[in-house]
Amino acid sequence: MNKGKGNLVVKKFLSPSEGKNVNVYMLIDGNEAAVIDVADAYDDIKDTLDERNANLKYILITHGHASHLRSASQIKKDFGGQICFHEHDIDLIEKADKTLKPDISLKDNAKLQLNGTEIKVFHMPGHTRGSVCYYIKNEKILFSGDTLLKGEYGKIWGPTSMALMLRSLKRLNNVILSSSTVYPGHGDSTTMYAEAWLDCLDNLS
Repeated sequence: MNKGKGNLVVKKFLSPSEGKNVNVYMLIDGNEAAVIDVADAYDDIKDTLDERNANLKYILITHGHASHLRSASQIKKDFGGQICFHEHDIDLIEKADKTLKPDISLKDNAKLQLNGTEIKVFHMPGHTRGSVCYYIKNEKILFSGDTLLKGEYGKIWGPTSMALMLRSLKRLNNVILSSSTVYPGHGDSTTMYAEAWLDCLDNLS
């Protein structure tokens, strides 16, 4: 999988997990790389960094569930990279791996620079309190974690979570270009345009 109009290359790896595979994405722009939700994709990440002769700048975490970050500590140790996640998921992440600490504590609307590529962070609570999505507007690419999946949204934990998820999905529908490709944490990619059911959420309070 190669995606990008300019110098950006996006690669996707599948990491086996309980129930369904976790999607792992690597972004490469020139000699800088970032990986989104490393899961158990250590070998794929190592091979791609070697092949591209790239330095790992960011280890981006969409949310704190263990299946999405199992090899994060080892990758950090072996290849460097700044670990990035939202502070509201720190309890979940510490439960999964006590050694994982954020080098960058993500905030809503934060911007990360990967060589010439700007990655915007959206805090999208619902699946977890600290769930985030990563958006590259110039490339019209959204990495949605477990917030938005093809034809559905990620699991919620209760009534409060449903309200948060509803608000997050409405926001995504309003701020992400309809022509954008969506790369979720599980399953196939989609587009915002194909997820027309999101328009119906405006009828819900």
